[in-house]
Amino acid sequence: MSNFDYGYWEVSIERSGRVKLPAALLRALPEDERKAFYVTHGFGEHIMLWSDKAYGEQMAYLNSLDRNLTIVKQYRNAFLRNTAYLECDVQDRIVIPKPLMEQYGIQKEIVLLLDNGRIEIWNCGKYHERFDMTPEELEKLNEQIHLGQYQTGKEGPNELS
Repeated sequence: MSNFDYGYWEVSIERSGRVKLPAALLRALPEDERKAFYVTHGFGEHIMLWSDKAYGEQMAYLNSLDRNLTIVKQYRNAFLRNTAYLECDVQDRIVIPKPLMEQYGIQKEIVLLLDNGRIEIWNCGKYHERFDMTPEELEKLNEQIHLGQYQTGKEGPNELS
């Protein structure tokens, strides 16, 4: 059974460009997954920070695709571009590569969203702009999800509007 958990944190980036990972986030990960990560492009307006296990799963998926197909090559190259291996310093800080920070508009405040060893890194403003919703909007979204409109393999909308 996994120790992976879910969580949300707003964090400031230090002047030197370092990000201190919250202790609660690190405690949510298995002990051997807390000190090193892979950072990649996200699938949206965010950067992905992967635990070693989660990154291994993603790479196994990428490696299962037919590299002779142009679309697969394009996907692999876009995903792997600017990928970096990061190790935490003694104060649990990492430095996100500058090209990724610039591309995703990361400056001073970020949102870290933990989901099973995958950590989304968002520009704080973009995150709130995209996901803040009224209780009524959340209720409507909940109804749509529970009606099965967004399950894998079912017809219907498949992206957030």
